[in-house]
Amino acid sequence: MMFSATGFSQNKIIDSLNAMVNTGSGDSVKAIALTDLGGNYFGYDSIKSIQALEKATAILKRNNWAYNWGYFYQIKAMIEAYRGKFEYSLLLKDTALLFYKKAMPIQDKAAQKNTLFQIAILTADKGSTYASMHDNEMAIKFYLDGLSLYEKTDDPARMEKMGTCYNNLATLYYTIGQFEKGLEYDVLAIPFHLAAGNDETIALAYIFAADDFSSLKKFDSAKAYFDRATPFVKKLNMPSLNIEYYGKTGSSYSNQKNWQKAVENYTIAYRSAKQIGNIFYQASYLRGLADASYYGGNQEEAEAYGLKGLEIIEAHNLIDEKMRLYKILSYIYKKKKDYSNAYKYLQLYTNIKQKSNDEELKKKIYELDTKYQSEIRAKEITQLQKDKLIQSLTIKQKSSLNYFLIASLAASLLIGFLGYRNFRNRHLLVKKEFELQQKQISELAKDRQLIAVDSMLKGQEDERSRLAKDLHDGLGGLLSGVKFSLSNMKDNLIITPDNMAVFERSLDMLDTSIKELRRVAHNMMPEILTQFGLDEALKEYCNTINTTKLLTVRYQSFGMDTRLDNSAEIVIYRIIQELLNNTMKHAAASEVFVQLIREGNRLSIVVEDNGKGFDPSLAENNKGAGLTSIRSRVDYLKGQLDIHSEPGKGTLINIEFNV
Repeated sequence: MMFSATGFSQNKIIDSLNAMVNTGSGDSVKAIALTDLGGNYFGYDSIKSIQALEKATAILKRNNWAYNWGYFYQIKAMIEAYRGKFEYSLLLKDTALLFYKKAMPIQDKAAQKNTLFQIAILTADKGSTYASMHDNEMAIKFYLDGLSLYEKTDDPARMEKMGTCYNNLATLYYTIGQFEKGLEYDVLAIPFHLAAGNDETIALAYIFAADDFSSLKKFDSAKAYFDRATPFVKKLNMPSLNIEYYGKTGSSYSNQKNWQKAVENYTIAYRSAKQIGNIFYQASYLRGLADASYYGGNQEEAEAYGLKGLEIIEAHNLIDEKMRLYKILSYIYKKKKDYSNAYKYLQLYTNIKQKSNDEELKKKIYELDTKYQSEIRAKEITQLQKDKLIQSLTIKQKSSLNYFLIASLAASLLIGFLGYRNFRNRHLLVKKEFELQQKQISELAKDRQLIAVDSMLKGQEDERSRLAKDLHDGLGGLLSGVKFSLSNMKDNLIITPDNMAVFERSLDMLDTSIKELRRVAHNMMPEILTQFGLDEALKEYCNTINTTKLLTVRYQSFGMDTRLDNSAEIVIYRIIQELLNNTMKHAAASEVFVQLIREGNRLSIVVEDNGKGFDPSLAENNKGAGLTSIRSRVDYLKGQLDIHSEPGKGTLINIEFNV
């Protein structure tokens, strides 16, 4: 996990930004404030985040401010990174960098300094994104590039940013087991945090250095750095800081086998994690408590902590913690002589271990194979040395025979080697041919499936178009003719007042039927879609829903000036139509946000509502026609569908296509 600091209260920041938006500031300041609001609202009020960014976009579209566009893309990149869309986040960061570099030549010196500082932040942030993608080489490169850029700036915040960069570099080396290198960077970070003067980050810097010393079994140095952090931790008494301080102190005591102290510190860390609802740390420190209690001889507490942690870990599928907890539970039950459970958890641990260590296993097999081949060569050399000794003893009497034998032995070894190499190459060739055949079969099956889906979707759209035309021109014309005839009859008939009221209601019902028929025909194949394109068709469809007052739909698009392929537009229109229908039927939502962003050949679709939400894992097994239809259409365009939802917290659907 990368180093971060909370800074001021988020509520204070939001209040300040709202005041900036509402005090009549100029458009440029307002656009920056709205962009900041979008970033600060994200994570706990997605609708407000989207609304703020939408307002910022509206202002930016009216102007041509390169810096403001750069800042907008920078915040969007941050949001996408939090959503786990790392590649898309990198694309947005690169876009932000382009706008910042475009802004530099037309700015005064003060503005240029600020822009350079933002470029440094973006560069270091790219390091964090690559670290999240487990690309350590690229992460280190961009952290170092970020440090170089920070050194060229004089912004007051650069000291804390540089300290954070060093801490993040340390984290990368720590995760790959290079503790000495990690310690080096964590110690380098401390002077920068001291210069920045932020008590929280100073405390964290001391804690991280202490943890490095503990990992290297240098416990006296670890204690010295923990002691430096203690006054700051006590003064601030922040749950997020307590988690780090007491959790890593507990880990240090565990390394020293001081199990009682480990339990005491892990307990405080766990309570702090529970206080702010941090699931990962709750699970981690319950596992730590189970470990320390087991080795401290308290088997009952160890089991209780282990099972409590297991509930959290399995509910949120925390793989690494799950593996460690299965292992300690197998030890606990073995100690209790409950061999059934001991075997059960050992088997679960082994299964995960095998999956997570495939590369390590391959490496060990390679090492063993190399060792085996070395032993064979050593035996061959020994045998040759023996042969040489025999030859030297009898060389005077049997020189001709010995030369023949040596030549025969060499020929046999050469033939054996060539035979082995030929067999090995043939084996590899057969294996590659088999893999190629399997790949071709898979691709043919996929092509067949796509052809079938293409035919099905084309057939559906053709049938929709035909039915829409028949309904509009055939049945629609017939109903209009009936209405016209009845309207003419009304003036030529003598009808009682009561019957006249019934007659008028019948005409009204005919009007309603004609309107409904036209609406159905329009939904089946809207003319605006074929004439003016996807963007206009979706705008009209969303406005139509808004007129019903059943749901408020906010529609936003960016980069949709150029039309897509006709078949792609129809498929995407049907996807969004089905998503909105599902929202109206099942979500019990009052608002829904629809966004289309096209950047080059990439089209991103977001549909987010504030409804009752659901468990996405259940949707994977859902065989309902609506979701199945959406998935088949997304697959047809070779897109990616991601569903983010929780009961009571609304639903966010993200779809991405190459168009």
